[in-house]
Amino acid sequence: MTPAASYRLLMLDLDGTARSRVHGVTSGVRAAVAAARARGVRVCVATGRMWRSAEPWIHALGADSPAILYNGGQVLDFEAERILYERRLPREVARAVLAVIRRATGVQPLLYVRDRVYAERHDPRLDAYAVDDGLTYDIGPTFEALLSDEPHKILVIGPRDRIQLLQQDVRAAGLPVHDVQSEPEYLEILPSGVSKGTAMDAMLAALGVSAAEVVAVGDNWNDLEMIQAAGLGVAMGHAPPGVRERADYVCGTAEQEGVREVIERFLLPDGQPAPRVI
Repeated sequence: MTPAASYRLLMLDLDGTARSRVHGVTSGVRAAVAAARARGVRVCVATGRMWRSAEPWIHALGADSPAILYNGGQVLDFEAERILYERRLPREVARAVLAVIRRATGVQPLLYVRDRVYAERHDPRLDAYAVDDGLTYDIGPTFEALLSDEPHKILVIGPRDRIQLLQQDVRAAGLPVHDVQSEPEYLEILPSGVSKGTAMDAMLAALGVSAAEVVAVGDNWNDLEMIQAAGLGVAMGHAPPGVRERADYVCGTAEQEGVREVIERFLLPDGQPAPRVI
């Protein structure tokens, strides 16, 4: 574990980590982020969201550029409006994945392509997801008709048991993808080898920072590679047991301002508390 004074970058998952699903970005977390940045620590976000969905929360947090988007499919320098790294699903692989999804029951997929989100029909579960993510989805033609461009990812929403069965089916098909649950009800289909961890490697190369100088914090399976790659990997208190077991440290939940706890314990001198914002 790197001495606290040597950490130069704090990587934060957004939903369920930096952003409480109950309270949003709290004043305590925001103050702690500002205190870390004042000490020269860069604070960046790694999220499954696309930019227009992540942007309001990144600004509310006061985070730095660049950001990891699409669960590792893109690293965006949003200050310079420049993509530093990008990987997309090959069209033929996307078609093969969609064929597997269509054989499943009780699930609804969303296709992320050309920085837009598409569904083939309206569904209350998709509506709830869109509200939570702060985005809209378009009802387009069949997904196959949209694959003139390579998609960023496919997100499938459904009951936990159906999502688990679909994940087993995707893996049994032997397709060259990375499938990961970002929530118990969400299955993300990403390009093979793509994760927040691989995107973080690309970010570190651009920033001239080593993995040993990184603190990474997340709350779900899609954060695991990032947590394991960092000098200090932190799991939120509500993360699945398998994620917590692989972390170097487990902090409080998002509602308990676990990110503030991590900053005060590991990034501020002598564990001093961040100044409170009224």
